[in-house]
Amino acid sequence: MIDSKNSSACDDLRSAITILENAGWFSQRPQKTRALLTTIARLRNFSKNEPVYLAGDRANGVFGLVRGSLHISLPRMDGEDFTAHRAGAGFWIGDLALFAGSERLVSVRAIEPTQMVQLPADALHELVRENPWLYEDFYALTYQNFRTTFAILSMLSMSSTAKRVATKLLLEADTRADRDGWINISQPELAGLLAMSLPTLQRIMRRFQAAGFIKSSYARIQVLDRNALAQICGE
Repeated sequence: MIDSKNSSACDDLRSAITILENAGWFSQRPQKTRALLTTIARLRNFSKNEPVYLAGDRANGVFGLVRGSLHISLPRMDGEDFTAHRAGAGFWIGDLALFAGSERLVSVRAIEPTQMVQLPADALHELVRENPWLYEDFYALTYQNFRTTFAILSMLSMSSTAKRVATKLLLEADTRADRDGWINISQPELAGLLAMSLPTLQRIMRRFQAAGFIKSSYARIQVLDRNALAQICGE
């Protein structure tokens, strides 16, 4: 007799894997890699504001975002956290501390009910020991996340607020837009990610919207003219 709860859990995991196979790092892996990682995958659900892990924690696995969204925060010298990135479906994190055998450098929190796939630390270490060629796949993940980190640092170093906003909108459109091109983010949250006051952001957003570069509605933004924003970034 088949346990209905176990059957349902398997169906949910298969559904989650299917989503990850169509977005981000996992979708870019060879079939052999995806099949191996699926054998150790577990489904995890997080409530709004629940931490996936915190800076200083022991590495407990690698996580892939299926549904919902995450805030990636960096600890500051004053004891506060700075939210540097908001991640959407297809985003993976946790590899750096895990393979370095070190503590977490950032905090990751769900900012709405969120579903993730976890590759648990012990099972992943064993899998990689048996299949050392998998390291190449995880180097690719580390590279992707560093590329995003460098883009964020470059953006925050821009003295021009218009360039900063244009760069961030392009980054968000590349990593988090839905099928219709909408980015689900409020202007207060966007201002926080840009280390910018809300009135300053609102002035720039009104200017961009009047020029036809973007469209904005409640807690959503759509990039309409990527070339125009790219040109602002390069001015």
